[in-house]
Amino acid sequence: MKIHHKIRQHLIEKLPTALLVLTALLLLAAAYQFSLWWKAQQLNRAYDNQSILKQSIKNDEYLKAYSVGYLLASKNKPIEAAKAFNIAEVSLDPELRARAKYAIANVHFESAIASSDIEHGGSHRRSVERILLAREAYKGALRIKPDMYNARYNLELIDRLSPEKRGEGYENSPDGTIGLQPYQQNGTALMKDNTRRGLP
Repeated sequence: MKIHHKIRQHLIEKLPTALLVLTALLLLAAAYQFSLWWKAQQLNRAYDNQSILKQSIKNDEYLKAYSVGYLLASKNKPIEAAKAFNIAEVSLDPELRARAKYAIANVHFESAIASSDIEHGGSHRRSVERILLAREAYKGALRIKPDMYNARYNLELIDRLSPEKRGEGYENSPDGTIGLQPYQQNGTALMKDNTRRGLP
């Protein structure tokens, strides 16, 4: 009985200290969460008024880099946008990493389309190089997030537009005509049905 009384007395004596430590930990956690919220608010505000474009980007500010890249791409500044997306694509967050790779692929794809206009200074060789870069970036996004159907669709579109891919999938049918192999006749449906499509 005396032992129980001593234990209870000891706990009562230590209770104020324990409560104080717990309160301090809760306050620290609340302060940390508030600082994260405040940073997110500042980033959203800077994105909305586009002042984020004037700010420098550190190599570990992945979300900020993605936001800057997105704005630069919408302003038709592909080189600057690609640099920002390159920072974002090394993020530890797989969703952000996949989106950054997809965005890089889109920049290359649009550049390939612009380069294919020979009459306005385009170059077939540059266009092919950009198509190859876009293809690899789309594949990179799909390796991280196989259900990213926008990337899968664009990869399929690139393969259909690429000269070396145009002849693939055709076969001689029994009646002597040439047509698409049956499994490639409905490419759009197949992209969703086969999650490995487009991957190496």
